Amino acid sequence: MPAPRVLTVEVLITDLENPRGIGVDTEGALLVAEAGYGEDAEDLILRTGRLTRFRDRNGDGDFDDPEETERWLDNLFSFNSVNKYETGRDEVSGATDVLVHDDGRVFLSLDGGIDRTGGTFILYELDGNGTLLREINQDSNMTGIGFSPDQRSVYATQSTHNSLIEIDLERGENRQIVVFDDLYSGQQSVPAGLGVDPTTGDVLVALFSGVAKAEGEACRFVPDVMCDGRYLPLIPTDAKVVRVDPESGAVSDEVTGLTAAVDVAADAAGNVFVVEMAADYGQLFHPGVDLFLADLPALHGGYVRFSGRVTMYPAGGGESRILAEGLDQPTNITVALDGALYVSTGQGTPGRPIPGPNGRTVITGEVLRISGYK
Repeated sequence: MPAPRVLTVEVLITDLENPRGIGVDTEGALLVAEAGYGEDAEDLILRTGRLTRFRDRNGDGDFDDPEETERWLDNLFSFNSVNKYETGRDEVSGATDVLVHDDGRVFLSLDGGIDRTGGTFILYELDGNGTLLREINQDSNMTGIGFSPDQRSVYATQSTHNSLIEIDLERGENRQIVVFDDLYSGQQSVPAGLGVDPTTGDVLVALFSGVAKAEGEACRFVPDVMCDGRYLPLIPTDAKVVRVDPESGAVSDEVTGLTAAVDVAADAAGNVFVVEMAADYGQLFHPGVDLFLADLPALHGGYVRFSGRVTMYPAGGGESRILAEGLDQPTNITVALDGALYVSTGQGTPGRPIPGPNGRTVITGEVLRISGYK
C-alpha cells in the first residue's frame, strides 16, 4: 500500500518584497508578482513592483542559483496606504495577481497608484517568454483576477466599488456582474481575491470587510488623533466568501464567520481554500510616519501579525480543515495542477520591525507551498 501523505507547509521562496499573485506555467515555473516597497510621506509613489519567473532548473527544490530567476517586468508602481490615503495601515499595493492562460500568455493586474489620485488599474498581457504585448486599461482599482471557464475573459474584483466585473480579452471592454451588499455589521464588503470553481463556473469572491466607524471601545488600538471620524480596518468574523453566478449576478454565501478573508481558490474537485489575512486589527500609524526607519518600534501596523491562516472546505460539505496557521499576513493563494497550494505572505513595508511569535522580528515576504493535505 502507498504510504499516507503528510501535510507539509514549507517556505519555497524568501526575501521577497510584498509577494502577491502566483502563477504556475506549463513548465512548472512560478510567476510571482511583488507589490514592492510602497512609499514614504514625501514620495507617494515608487516604482519598486515587479514580476519574476522562478524555475527550479536543477531540481534541488529551491531557486538559489542565478539562472533559476528571471525578471520579466520591473519598475511597476507601488504605494502604501499609510501615507497615500492616511488609513494608518501598513498596506503596500501595486501588482496584485497573476494568471497563466492555456496558450502560455500571462496576465498581471496592477492595483491603483498609477497617478497621485489613485484609482486606476492596468491589466498587462505578456507572451510566454515575458514580452509585454499590451496594456488593457480600465477605470477603477483591481484586487483579484481569474479566468472565465473558456479563458476568453477575466473576472476582476474592484474593492473601491465593491463590485465584480468581467473583462473581454479581445475587445478590452468590461461588464459589471454585481455590486456587493454591505456585510452584517454594516461594513462595506470590500471584495479582495477571487477564484473560479471549475466544477460549476461560479466565481468565488473573498469579501474582506472594512470601513466600520471607530468609536468607543473600538478605538482601543487607534491613535486618539485618528479615531474620531475614522474607520476600523475590519470587524472579526464579519468577512465571508460568496459564490456568484457570473451570468445572472446571483450571490449566495459560501463560507461565513471569517476574519479578513483576502483570497479564495478552488481545485478540480471543487474543494475550496480560503485565506484569512489576520485575526484582528492592531496599532495603526500616524500619517507621515517613516516606515523605513530601522529604530521604529515593533508594531502590528493595522492588522495583527502572524495570525493569518489557510483553511480547506471540502466539496459537497464536510468538516473544514485548517492547513496552515500563524502565518504573517498572507495575501494570495494559487492551486497548481498537481494540487499543491502556493501562498504569499509578509504584507507590509519590507524589513519593518514587527512583533513576532518569539519576539521582535521584521517583515519578510515569502512564498509557501502546502502539499499532502489529501
